[in-house]
Amino acid sequence: MAGKRRHKRVIKRLHTEFSSEDSSFRGTTSNLSESGLFLKTIKPLSVDTQVEVGIQLSDNTVSKLKGTVRWNLKSSQRGAASRSGMGIEIIENDRYYVDFLNALLPPEEQILYRENRKTVLAPPAAKVEHIAPQKSRPVPRPKSPPAVTRQTNHKTKGTRNSDLEAKDNEIDSLISSLFSKGEKKQGNEE
Repeated sequence: MAGKRRHKRVIKRLHTEFSSEDSSFRGTTSNLSESGLFLKTIKPLSVDTQVEVGIQLSDNTVSKLKGTVRWNLKSSQRGAASRSGMGIEIIENDRYYVDFLNALLPPEEQILYRENRKTVLAPPAAKVEHIAPQKSRPVPRPKSPPAVTRQTNHKTKGTRNSDLEAKDNEIDSLISSLFSKGEKKQGNEE
């Protein structure tokens, strides 16, 4: 069976907690690789069960993995001699796990960290070369309303401007009459 394995196995006993759906259990790793691990436990899960595994690494960090149970072994023996456990195919790993394995593997067998083990096809190189960078466009400024002024343009022609001038004159005369009434009132009170 060792000849059929895709990745080098590392024998290491580490404490783990694993869960599936709403149930959590404890176990110990027996061996680890980039693509899978064997987990000793008295509660092996059924084949094809999705599982989340937390492995407490040697430096006390916890690596979080996701995987699928590919096979299980149930032993009638209890205690330290028990061989109960399950083989888990790792679907997602994290940087802690990869760094831990790389510290134990020789340089020629070290693995690269990938965010997600799912294969994502890259676009063809020809299409990538032809994509020109987009130039940034200036953001148009909103137009501000014209400023309101009390000045009138006497040189303009047309009824509209003359109407505005007449209204301005009326407003000016009203304001001045109000001020004069206010001054008369204050003069009477003194």
